[in-house]
Amino acid sequence: MKDTGSGFVPLWKQWEAKSEMNGERSTVYNEAGERYKGSWKGNKRHGKGLFFYKSGNRYEGEWKDDRRHGLGTLYILEHEESKLRVSYSGNWVNDKPSGMGVFYNEKGECYNGEWKHGKRHGKGRQTYGGRPVDGFGGDVYEGDWQDDKRCGRGTLNKANGDVFEGSWLNDKKHGDGVYTYRVKKKRYVGTWMEDTPKAGEYSALGEVDSSLPTLEAVIAAVN
Repeated sequence: MKDTGSGFVPLWKQWEAKSEMNGERSTVYNEAGERYKGSWKGNKRHGKGLFFYKSGNRYEGEWKDDRRHGLGTLYILEHEESKLRVSYSGNWVNDKPSGMGVFYNEKGECYNGEWKHGKRHGKGRQTYGGRPVDGFGGDVYEGDWQDDKRCGRGTLNKANGDVFEGSWLNDKKHGDGVYTYRVKKKRYVGTWMEDTPKAGEYSALGEVDSSLPTLEAVIAAVN
């Protein structure tokens, strides 16, 4: 029977309307046993909600069309300790970290900065080793990233006091740069190729001002 405009609605359409999830709902389970509690729109997770994964991981934040989208935090279950830790907290686009966000790995090393399509991309600060979360006592890189690699201008502060300031390509020192060896008390000013110094000069720190020269000064000296 057809809807003639008289106000009659077929029974199947009534059932479909009742079964369609919109707005705030109580906990809903899927076939895998995972569960979601939060807002819906057109049978899709949409708005704010909490999702419990079968692995024990958890996501709390914003959704759009069944994908993590907006601000949210992903928690990872540490099975050995049976507790959750923050893996990523920040902005999501189409189910992937994009925009500003903070990531912690299983060692407690932290990246705080820009993301694109789930990869570190843009400006950011990464710790290596040292104290969990803030990286105190470890190495720290701060600068440009591209496709999850250090690429562009950046500064690496080593745990032993050494400092490199200059150009990076594919996660390696490449191009103009200044490396100050605090332990050896000397400095290299020049160019690099895939982490290896190629053309430049070494000097003892005692022979010149021990403060790091600016990159502009280095580039001008090389040119």
